[in-house]
Amino acid sequence: MSLPTGKLPLPLLQQALDRVPRRDPAVLVGAEPGEDAAVIDVGGNELLVAAADPITFATADIGTYLLAVNGNDLAVTGAEPRWLLATVLAPAGTTAPEIQALLADVTAACAAAAVALVGGHTEVTDSVNTPVVAGTLMGTVARGSLVRTSGAQPGDTLLLVGEIAVEGTAILAGDHADTLRRAGVSEADIATGASRLHAPGISVRPAATALRTTADVHAMHDPTEGGLAAALHEMAEAADVGLTVDRDSVPLLPECRRICLRLGLDPYALLASGALLASLPADQAPAAVTALGEDGLAAAVIGEVATASDGRRWSVGGNDVPIPVVERDELARFLDSA
Repeated sequence: MSLPTGKLPLPLLQQALDRVPRRDPAVLVGAEPGEDAAVIDVGGNELLVAAADPITFATADIGTYLLAVNGNDLAVTGAEPRWLLATVLAPAGTTAPEIQALLADVTAACAAAAVALVGGHTEVTDSVNTPVVAGTLMGTVARGSLVRTSGAQPGDTLLLVGEIAVEGTAILAGDHADTLRRAGVSEADIATGASRLHAPGISVRPAATALRTTADVHAMHDPTEGGLAAALHEMAEAADVGLTVDRDSVPLLPECRRICLRLGLDPYALLASGALLASLPADQAPAAVTALGEDGLAAAVIGEVATASDGRRWSVGGNDVPIPVVERDELARFLDSA
């Protein structure tokens, strides 16, 4: 059976990664489900952190997307981004001005993020029908400041900084406005949804930095494909814990709710870059929420970390049910149907 478009299902990914040999002791965090970036001990007081992600859904503002999604993977480890390698695959028929504009977009995004573009590869190929830009972003974190997704501990409070689902909403409204109009989505929701790419944006770097200064964060994770539901499973898998979540307490963008209702999509399984999932000591959560709010960052307690034997469950309208396993992101499902 052919695999659907989107990220590999978590069990299949686990099977593949179980075959990856662990030979180099300098690799502190390697290819592991749930971990957003690799961490390598290169000696000295800093660790090297590296993440790689392609941009395949978006067709506009690719540079902004590239720096944000890769930067998020570094931010949740506590690392600061420094160097980018970019691979650009452009479809046949791409003109010189088009490729120059795309590269200029990536260069401008690097400048805005204070990141050095240090290399990569650029190619025109029949293998793609829209531009695909893959980034490898590297940065550093102080040896004693590393945060891992696997650090979540039973008894911790689960915090969500931001709202669901900024990135999916921005792509639906920005790239597929006509389809949304035909589905009965209002012009106001289309305009507001498209603007979410820039305000609040999809970078969690400010939220991750602010949270680390206000609490002893045990784990952070960046919800991407598969949305919040997939991110919860990834965090639980990485830390070998259970989760108890009140889904009704999850902050949901109002236009995201209405767009998903019109399109028949699940907002909790929709591409969710722009929100930060964190696990921290329960006694520090109230102060962290207050401090983040004072910095203009909305945060909400959405549940707690349990033991693995307790499973992964959330409450929906008072009903306690298993957190659904997301086979594919709702945006990918929408694109196929569209």
